[in-house]
Amino acid sequence: MSTDLLARVRAASAAGTPSGAGRPAGAEEAATGNVPTAPGNAETVEALHTWLTRYEGHIARRLPSHVEAGAFLAAVRDRLPALEGCSPASILDAVLACASFGFIPDGREAVLTRDGALATFIPTYRGYVKAMHNSGFVTSVRVEMVYAGDEFTYEPTRPAPDDFVHRPNLDVPKDKRGEPRFAYAFAWLRGGDRSQPIILSSEDADEIRDLYSKAYQRARDAGTDDSFWHTHRLDMWRKSAIRRLYKLVPTSAEMRALEAVEEAAEAGRPQLDHAPDPEAAALVAEAERAARAAEGSQDVPSGTLKVKAKGRGRSKPKKQRGGRRGARGRA
Repeated sequence: MSTDLLARVRAASAAGTPSGAGRPAGAEEAATGNVPTAPGNAETVEALHTWLTRYEGHIARRLPSHVEAGAFLAAVRDRLPALEGCSPASILDAVLACASFGFIPDGREAVLTRDGALATFIPTYRGYVKAMHNSGFVTSVRVEMVYAGDEFTYEPTRPAPDDFVHRPNLDVPKDKRGEPRFAYAFAWLRGGDRSQPIILSSEDADEIRDLYSKAYQRARDAGTDDSFWHTHRLDMWRKSAIRRLYKLVPTSAEMRALEAVEEAAEAGRPQLDHAPDPEAAALVAEAERAARAAEGSQDVPSGTLKVKAKGRGRSKPKKQRGGRRGARGRA
């Protein structure tokens, strides 16, 4: 992506709220060619598709090599009807930020949604799990809901993994398992240790929502029920557990960027400022892999020293010269 286009997207996305009724933020700048232009609110979704096609090359270059551009762009096009009326630069900002993490915005790993006049990229709890796996510091992540009919115990004074038991009642349909009681998350770390589990009650989830979710606060103040805390409460409950967990385990640059991008969305700021740059992210990932490999090599016991044998007998090690002094010199 060219530096010029990137700067214009960031500047226009920072415009924030609409400048007039029915007019997207940044529309005046778009008319003069200073930011990427998009169809007006009255235009068809087909016109919006045509506009986005102009930037497909930039979007594809932002994607990690393992993500197929066609699948990503198809998911973006499916979301465009829900983004009509958003500022044109914020649509591109959200799409490029999502592409930087390699998440397909199909609702599983991430979504593209509207918050007022701004389009935003929101990672789901599954997106956080994927980023934790990508870090290389964890081998497995569990995030689950506990329902009233489940067997669940947690004894923090007992050693892991005996401190934690969850047995879902699988003999009954999901809608018969009772009300959700807790969300929990934990990770198995590279090396075999298990992290401390994070356990959030319904009251904990509501407190996090009320204190930290600006999207929920805006929806509540506007008298609408369209924030994710309104429409996908259990998923947001799970994601709250994951976001607390990641602070307790070794983290990667991607994980830190993911949280920063989501916080930018909550605050209505451009998200691309916090998304990983593809080239820089590749260098950081390579450095982190090298650090993990170096750290891991210290944990592996050294192999048995092989000595040459004459015939069938074992050869004797040669006498070391210099006695203790020589031994110390090689330590």
